[in-house]
Formats: sequence, structure tokens, C-alpha cells
Amino acid sequence: MPQTPARVLIIDDDVSTIRLMADALSSDYEVVIATQAEEGFVQALHSSPDLILLDVVMPDMNGFDFCRKLKADARTQPIPVIFVSALDTVSEQARGFELGCVDYITKPIAFPILLARVKTHTRLYRQTLQLESLAATDPLTGLANRRKFDECIQHEVARANRKRCSIALLIIDIDDFKPFNDHYGHGKGDDCLVRVARLLRKCVGRATDTVSRLGGEEFGVVLPDTDVEGAISLANEIITLFNEEKIPHHYATQHDYLTVSIGVGILDDSKLGEASIDPRSLIDVADEALYQAKENGRNCSKMQVLQPLSPTGIVSNL
Repeated sequence: MPQTPARVLIIDDDVSTIRLMADALSSDYEVVIATQAEEGFVQALHSSPDLILLDVVMPDMNGFDFCRKLKADARTQPIPVIFVSALDTVSEQARGFELGCVDYITKPIAFPILLARVKTHTRLYRQTLQLESLAATDPLTGLANRRKFDECIQHEVARANRKRCSIALLIIDIDDFKPFNDHYGHGKGDDCLVRVARLLRKCVGRATDTVSRLGGEEFGVVLPDTDVEGAISLANEIITLFNEEKIPHHYATQHDYLTVSIGVGILDDSKLGEASIDPRSLIDVADEALYQAKENGRNCSKMQVLQPLSPTGIVSNL
């Protein structure tokens, strides 16, 4: 499948300069433009460019301050920035590199140089994104891996603490997976894990939710801004889907098809008060809820609400 053209965001208050650069780049790149820093920041957030070409001298905010703003925001920090400016002193260029730019092109623009550097830095950025994606992906199922899960739960719990909002965690375990592997073989076991991953992705629809393979036959779903009702609804939907799919498993202890058990851990914002929680506490209550689901006969979900009324947290069972 051919790769989509890289997207280049040009931020410059000089319309003629924008036109010249856009004309030079438009045959090979998708070009997005902005003539003010504020507009440029909105474009950087929403158009997800592979590279930003940034003027230094602009009326509302100079390029150095704008670059500092980009690098201070996690959403735009990774995007490579090339300064394009008539300020060509060594000190000005050094200042740009200190702020995190990847290159510096002086005006008047030599367009062969512009094209060569845009090609180099868009390629490097896409290669970096690809490597980061591979490092965060479970190779069998294509879901996020344990490393990505750990990063996600850290980030979302910190966000819940900061915003005083709810967060839910589902830990999902395939019931009787060892006898499945033992009797059908590890090849069929791998096929089963891939199918389970596909079913979980089918249920978890929001872009903000993260489905991960935690290891073996265990999966995790991080649900930001999700209350008790939303978490229970999703857990029930997953249980129902597996019961409808009826993936054959004639060696299971309870049914002749594959089922899952789900532990649901919830931080309800109404219980948060002035306290904060750590990710380990949320994982622990979800693990305990999963244990209860297994003890309750499997093919079901159980939930625990984390109430951080003390440094260690007090748990309410539901």
C-alpha cells in the first residue's frame, strides 16, 4: 500500500513566502498554512503535521517563543520544527537548536536546500513514529503491549488526579486457556488470542480508550472519563459478545465454548475528594475484582470501587 504524502505545516506572516514554499512542496507533500502563531498552534494540534516550517519574525509571537510553546505541550512536542528566517547569525541559529528545532534555513530560501531538508526530516520523523509504534505493540495481537499499558495507566491516572475525573480499568482473563492450549495446540492458542483481541477492539469504540495485551491470556482496557455505569455496561457487553460468538472450547470447565472473566476497577470522581491515587491501587482493585469473578464461576464480571480516603485507599465491593 503506497504511503500517504507527509504533511508540512508552514507558519509565516509573509504570504508571498508561504506561496513560494507551498508551490515548491505541494507536488510531493500535503501543505497546511497559517499566517499567525495562534492559528499555527491550532493547525499543529488538529492537522498532525510531520514537519513544521516556522518563521522567526512574526507580529503576534516570535518563532522562538512559539517553538517553546510547541515543545512544552505533549501533543506537539515530537513534531520536528525547521526555522526559516532572514536572521542568519550564529547566535540566532544556536538559539533555535537550543529550543529544540531540527534544522535552520536562512532567507532568501534556496529551494533545493529546502526540499532536501524537508525530505530528510519528514522521513526521519515517520521512521521514528514507526519504531515507537512497534515498540508499543504486541506482535501477535496488534494491541498495545504491557509497556504501552503501563505508560497509559500512569498518564490517565495522573490526569484523573489533576482533573478530578473518573477512570475505569478492566482486566480481562480468558477462562480455562491452559487446557485450550494443551488440547488444541499452541498454534490454535495464538489464533484464539488474535480473535479475542479482535472482539475486544469491536467492543471498545472510543479513541481515548486503550486495549492492551498484558501477557499470556490477560488483557487490560483503560477507560478515561468513565463512571461506574459506563464500565459495567462495557464489561457486560464483552461478556455477552463472547457468549454469542461461542468460540469452541470443549475442554472448558463451565461451557463448551470460550468465555472470559472481567475484573473492573473504578475511581469514581465523587469519591476522590482532595486525595490522589496511584496506578498500582487501581490495578490492585481490578485484580481483586477479577479474582472474585473467577471464584464466582467465571464468565462474569465483578467490580470494586476505589475510594482513596486514606493513603492506602479504602475499597468498596459492588
